[in-house]
Amino acid sequence: MAFSEAMSVFSSAAYEVVSLVWMELAMFGVAALVYLAFMGIPFMGPKKKTISGSEQKPQKSAAQEIYRQWQQAKKGNGELPGGLYAVVTCMRELGKPSSQIELELRTALGGEASEKILPGIEQLPAAMIRDDAIDVLPMVLRLLEDFGRPADVATYASLMAAQLRRRDYTGVAATASKLPSASLTPKMLAIIATAAASRKELDEVMRHLSLLPMAEEGSRCALSSAGAGQILMLATKEQRTDEVKAELQRIGAQIKETKGMEGGQNMDVQRSLSSIKAFARNKDLPSAAAVFDRLKLSGVSMRPQVYNCYLDACVQCGSTSACLKLFEEMKQLGYIDVVSYNTMLKAYLASNRMEEARALVKEMSARGFPANKVTYNELLNAKVASRDRQGMWAIVDEMLGAGLKVNLITCSILLKSLSERSGESDVARVMALVDDLEESIDEVLFSSTVEACIRIKQLGMLSQFIDAQKSKGIFRKISAPVFGVMIKAFGDAGNVHQVRDLWAQMQENQVKPTAITIGCVVEALVINRRGEEAWQLVQEQLRCEDRKSMINTVVYSTVLKGFAVSKRIDKVLSVYKEMRANSIACNTITYNTMLDACAKCNAMEKAAQLLEDMKELNVEPDIITYSTIIKGYCMSGEIDLAFSVLKEMKSDGHFEPDEIMYNSILDGCARQRQVTESLKILDEMQASGIRPSNYTLSILVKLLGNARRLGQALQIVEDLSKQHGLRPNIQVYTCMIHACFQNKRFERALSVYESMIQEGCRADEKFYSVLARGCLQLHHPSQAIEVMRAAYKLPSSMSSGPGVVGVEGFDELCSKLKASGEQAAVEALTAELDRRGIRHGGSRGSKAPIKTGPSRDRNTRGGARMS
Repeated sequence: MAFSEAMSVFSSAAYEVVSLVWMELAMFGVAALVYLAFMGIPFMGPKKKTISGSEQKPQKSAAQEIYRQWQQAKKGNGELPGGLYAVVTCMRELGKPSSQIELELRTALGGEASEKILPGIEQLPAAMIRDDAIDVLPMVLRLLEDFGRPADVATYASLMAAQLRRRDYTGVAATASKLPSASLTPKMLAIIATAAASRKELDEVMRHLSLLPMAEEGSRCALSSAGAGQILMLATKEQRTDEVKAELQRIGAQIKETKGMEGGQNMDVQRSLSSIKAFARNKDLPSAAAVFDRLKLSGVSMRPQVYNCYLDACVQCGSTSACLKLFEEMKQLGYIDVVSYNTMLKAYLASNRMEEARALVKEMSARGFPANKVTYNELLNAKVASRDRQGMWAIVDEMLGAGLKVNLITCSILLKSLSERSGESDVARVMALVDDLEESIDEVLFSSTVEACIRIKQLGMLSQFIDAQKSKGIFRKISAPVFGVMIKAFGDAGNVHQVRDLWAQMQENQVKPTAITIGCVVEALVINRRGEEAWQLVQEQLRCEDRKSMINTVVYSTVLKGFAVSKRIDKVLSVYKEMRANSIACNTITYNTMLDACAKCNAMEKAAQLLEDMKELNVEPDIITYSTIIKGYCMSGEIDLAFSVLKEMKSDGHFEPDEIMYNSILDGCARQRQVTESLKILDEMQASGIRPSNYTLSILVKLLGNARRLGQALQIVEDLSKQHGLRPNIQVYTCMIHACFQNKRFERALSVYESMIQEGCRADEKFYSVLARGCLQLHHPSQAIEVMRAAYKLPSSMSSGPGVVGVEGFDELCSKLKASGEQAAVEALTAELDRRGIRHGGSRGSKAPIKTGPSRDRNTRGGARMS
């Protein structure tokens, strides 16, 4: 019975196909005869479709500027105002292939800015899926996997759905193969089965259908009716209809069978529309045009929907001339509607033809199609993209004046306009529009608001927004990646209370965290010196079966970094022992973190075992490994061992000493006051082509100053600055001043100060504190008063730089000056500062947050401070 039904459906479909083909051939023949009668026989040589130069030339200036900012951000210089998604988008617009984009991202993740860039890459999948930009998504997922932060199953499910829409049936199978069978949801199984049917793999179809649950009353089948029909047609061809139909009935699949010519035409139209959209996404306008033309010749009823679909394809492919030609044809046919106008408006705006866009809106209204929210949102998006602030608010005012209220999309567009340079009034007005929305805020707008507040560095405003939305149940709609972004932002800002609250909201609303989210919470606690709390959180996750696998190498390494910075070597080794017991892979970064802890805790005797473990596990050391070991030996005074490691590294031939390594050895020699060895190292450093830095100068000044060789110290700064084009910074000048006072050269210290002011080097509180204290030590309290006056830009016998700087330890210095007989001068100084409203005294603030990730103390490159 089932076989006869299937054969009946198949015979009917075959008859309809033959009829359609015959009709299409007949119409094509008539069209050809009419063409020849009126136009003659055309020249049959090759002819390529041309597009005007203005359309061929993309507007690359914005993309090139974003790419320039990206090159700076990779080196750790500057920020990315539009985020990493804007960078990937710009590289695609500049014609870079997926492989080159992947290379760019991998290079960045291996560089100095990796800590900033990795969270941005973690947010890419959600943005790409949202905008259907999936051509580079597999590459991003591969990157996250390689760096120990795999995406969640929901991301892979969205990718598979997008691949199915694009008819990338092989891609669906490839994506599914990356996931464990147990993690495949019913919807994912249905997608895989549908893709397999398109590849004519019926056995694979049946294997995945068998994993789908049996239909229950009131439940909805994960397999679509279109997918079920496709599978049944394949089964009919392979004469397995009964078997397949039984399986489809078991899972409750619905099969919509269309009968007659009208049903066949509708199916053909829908297939053609899907093809046009797919070609448009791939920027393949000729293929989309071929489908559209073939549909017109087939004799089916051409509805406005079909024309609007092809018009949108012309817009997506950037062919304004094709848009204009089709739009005129639609006017003549009477197929114009508000969708057509809005699509044509998008074409004008995309090519920056604002005057024609405005004229189109007027024409639209004159024809009885008043501008709707879509119209205004298109105009608004163009103004935001061109950074026309006045034009942006003019559009909003016009929209409100027309009686239309802003919607979720309007607010999302306005949020994109906000930057650090935005005025308070603009920020306040945008946030007020978000607050006044009648619609419930969805995850997209919530995420846009979060990103905007972080971008403009208004985390207080973000806290208020979160509190306002909390009572509306918004957190039930928010996914783990959005929580991760907020947790990281508040962690970086030192707001641990908000970090804890967001984590609690995730648990309360049963939002399942990902490995990335857990990593963000752990990192937020660690950088704010809550290493023990981070460790407790990790232990809690390990006790949950569904979260145990999320505690990966990255999470453990972050915990290690926290204990390393707090100099808890016992905790570092305890965490490492647990990693080995739980078979968590330890990479080079992990071992470098632990070696750094050994160095900071003066426990280099424990480093030997770590190095043995590295060798046993085939974990290759890198330049940071050697540099950290050398630094550790130098800090513990074992200079001979440091030189031994350096010699071994050079003989191995894999790495060459760099500036940081030479500076570590120089610093070690300085600690031991080995002047001769230090100068030999300096000569070797320059002979190797390594350019000294200000940090190098600081070490040498400190060394030679302690050795009572002030003249040589000042001369070496002058010589190296000239040879290598260095400009001594404030850290170097602080060391020089300190060396002068060490050698009881009061006048020379003042001379160095005046030279610094003339060179335009800006002093800081620490510098003025060293200078004032030196004057006191050499029994010149009145000069110390003049130094303090210069620091606060008050009238003084000494020169001063631009702006008020202040003095570190102001209150303590004032007490010592009073004891030295300068009470009246101190009281006059404080009274004048109070009269001018200049703040003075008090503490210098809290400790700086911990930086996570492998470190070679790059933040000290600028110069050493004198304690």
